[in-house]
Order: sequence, then structure tokens, then C-alpha cells
Amino acid sequence: MANRRTLIYLLVFTLALVPALVITLLSYHPGEGEECSPVAPLTYAAHTHTTGLAVAIKDGMQLVFNVGPAEQLYQVVDGVLEPCGGDPADADLKHISVDVNDAALALGERLPVEVSLEVRRQDSGAVVVQASVPAMVAPGHGYHFGDNYRVPAGAAYDWAVTISPVTALRQDGAQDLWREPVVWTGSFTLDAEGRAVGQTDALALIGELTQDGLHIMLSYQDARPLYAVEEGEAVPVPPEPLSRYYVVDLTDHAVNYEAKLPGATVTVTFRRYGTALVVPFPAVISPEYGFHYGANVGLEPGDWTVDVEVSELDFLRRAEAAVSLASAPVRASFDFTLDEPET
Repeated sequence: MANRRTLIYLLVFTLALVPALVITLLSYHPGEGEECSPVAPLTYAAHTHTTGLAVAIKDGMQLVFNVGPAEQLYQVVDGVLEPCGGDPADADLKHISVDVNDAALALGERLPVEVSLEVRRQDSGAVVVQASVPAMVAPGHGYHFGDNYRVPAGAAYDWAVTISPVTALRQDGAQDLWREPVVWTGSFTLDAEGRAVGQTDALALIGELTQDGLHIMLSYQDARPLYAVEEGEAVPVPPEPLSRYYVVDLTDHAVNYEAKLPGATVTVTFRRYGTALVVPFPAVISPEYGFHYGANVGLEPGDWTVDVEVSELDFLRRAEAAVSLASAPVRASFDFTLDEPET
């Protein structure tokens, strides 16, 4: 009898406990009511790590030098991320970056080197930066060398970058590459607002979408000369009046992160006032930012809606990639305002 009474108590307790557990699970919201620092959603910068204030090929290296607004930077200290690099709101802080890529062996691979930087004012010769530039990573940009440095606006500067020999063992075929330091020099000017003169023609991002393993980015800049190859000859393709050059960067964000994807069909539709301009974007090779899909398109200034469709990704796939990348068309839609072209 005692055992039966115990079982009854257990059954009643269980029947009462289960609804309470269900209610608790349904009403539990992790982090709610806790004080914590907000985390910004991850965004990607345009895949233009081969564009810059200066670009050069020296001793089998592709070198890219950039000066831009200060970035929020972090370092790892005892396994914990800590902010570093100063306050990005400081107007005199500039983010200076150097890319060092292989231009001799594997073409485009990032190289393990050490980078030092010196920046001098042209008017006085005063050294404003003398530093070893740390390695860093950034979304869309990947592995490079960069940091925030105090460089006041409204002045012209000379810079010198010294790149060490590649700090790695070498296999046969690479033993004679990158054995000596490389010194690269140049100059830049910051206007009164602190903008680096010479970077106004950089790609301006319109919008981006990550979906079904694809990262689609739409950008534009001033019209660029294009050439078609006909019977082995380069034939100019003249741009239309009022043209800007529009770029669709299509990258794999599922199988080989940040690898560009050739072989797609890219169609871009520009819409305004009930009319639509449908433009096929062919594959294009650029010495500045590599493979992409692009076209010079003449649009009137004003507000536009742009639809991008990526289809025909019908290349063969190994099992690991069979379902990771899109097999059906992927579409993205963006709104942007096109300003009057500068004269």
C-alpha cells in the first residue's frame, strides 16, 4: 500500500511539473534583462583588396597601399577581445593598410611577411608615423597589414613601406623567391576634411546580399574602358553617355570562403518611374580588382531600384559542395541615388 501511495505522489508531482517546465521553456529568452554591450551585425566590406591609393608589382609581389577613415580594431589578450587602435571618431586618426600578395608563384595568395611604415610631412620633413604594421583581418578584405595612425588633415605626405623577405620555409620551385627586403615609396595628400586625394574613384557600394552560399555585392564607379577580344585583337567597347561602371562581385561564402565564382549568368535590371533597363553583365577581368561581372551603364541622376539576378550556376560539384552553393537563381534588390557626375 505504501509503495502504491508513493507511486501516486510521484505521478501527481510529475503531472504538475511538466506544464511548469513547458511554460518556463516557452517564456525563456536568453540575455533578456541582462546588461551587456550590443554587438553590431556582421557586415562585409567590398571585395576590393586589390584597389588602393597606390598599387604596384615589385619583385614578384603585388603591393596595395590605402589610406582611409579610422577603423574600430580589436586585439586578443589572454583569449579575450579588447578594443585597440584609438577612437575611430578621432578625425586625425587614419587607417593605413598594406596588402602583400604573391604575383609570381600562386598568384594572389597572401604572403607571410613583416611590414614597417614611415610617413613624413612634405612641408617640414617631420616623421608622423614610424611603426611596425601589424597583421590583421577584416571582412571582405581578408588578411593584410594595417592599423590606425595619427595623420593630420590638410597636408601632403611621403611614405615608405619596407617589406621583409617571406618568413616561411620553401619547397622546390619557391626557394629563390622573396629573399630580399622590398622598399616601396609614394606620396598622398589629405584634404581639409581628411580624405585621401586620389581615392575618389574607388568603388562605391550600393548593396549586398548573402543567400544560399553566395555573397552578391553591387558597386559602381566612374566609367571604365572595356575591351572585347575579336580574332586575337583587343577592340574597344565605347561607353554610353552619362555612363558609370557597375560591378557585381560574386563570391562563394559556403565552400571556399571569399573565392570568386566564374561561370554564372548575371542580369541587372535598373528600374525607375515604371520603366526597366535590363542589362546582361558579362565577365570582366580588371588589373585593380580581378574577376567580376560588370558593364558601363548610362543612367540619369536620381533614385533607382536595381535588381540583380545570378543564375546558371551549373558547374559540376563534388559531394561536399553539392548542396552548399545555390542551384536555383538568386536575386537581390537594392535602392540607391545616383548623383550628378562630377565635371
